[in-house]
Amino acid sequence: MARTVKNMSRRMLWVMLLPIVAVWSPLAAEETAQEVLEKTKNMYDSISDAQIKFSQKTKFELSKIEQNVSGTLYLKKANKYRLETEGQTVVTDGETVWSYTVTNKQVLVDHFKVDENTITPERILTAAPNDYISTLLGKDKIGKTEVVALKLTPKGEQSLVKSMKLWIDNSTWLIRKALITDVNGKQTEYLVTEAKTNMGIQDSRFVFQVPEGVEVVDLR
Repeated sequence: MARTVKNMSRRMLWVMLLPIVAVWSPLAAEETAQEVLEKTKNMYDSISDAQIKFSQKTKFELSKIEQNVSGTLYLKKANKYRLETEGQTVVTDGETVWSYTVTNKQVLVDHFKVDENTITPERILTAAPNDYISTLLGKDKIGKTEVVALKLTPKGEQSLVKSMKLWIDNSTWLIRKALITDVNGKQTEYLVTEAKTNMGIQDSRFVFQVPEGVEVVDLR
């Protein structure tokens, strides 16, 4: 059970990171999906740290259950992350990961590692040229923000992801929304509601301080 909760926490941590008005129109012919991805990757490469407020909506195809959660993600280069939602906090300093569940009054501690199915903006943007077929869908709007919409389809048959759609702000080249569909039909939508970059976040934010009275389960 502890191992299952830990894996769920890790996947929730990665994800990220990310009223819709559909106004589709073609982009200029010279703007390609690869060029949009390259500009977005260059922007993420220039960011040393960030604070992102987001909402997440998950729909399960078989059960028709829908789950909604919102929270704040702090991130810093060298694999430092801190995810805070109402019922859970997940923190890693790049070496150790802590997964704290409020209702269980329990924190799971493990070595930090990235598996091949981990989804982060950096991995998506780095892997896209070789591992995905990218298609430019056109222009769209998220609220009043103009964005460029892309669809990424894995080339390999072993991927757990069936498709990804990204909505990228074409003034900042930051991902504003992502919709990920897995091979079982589950859809997870991430919507970025606020993003601040290069704030000088201290490393201490990425070390979890265990609250008094909380059980520690060390899986290392």
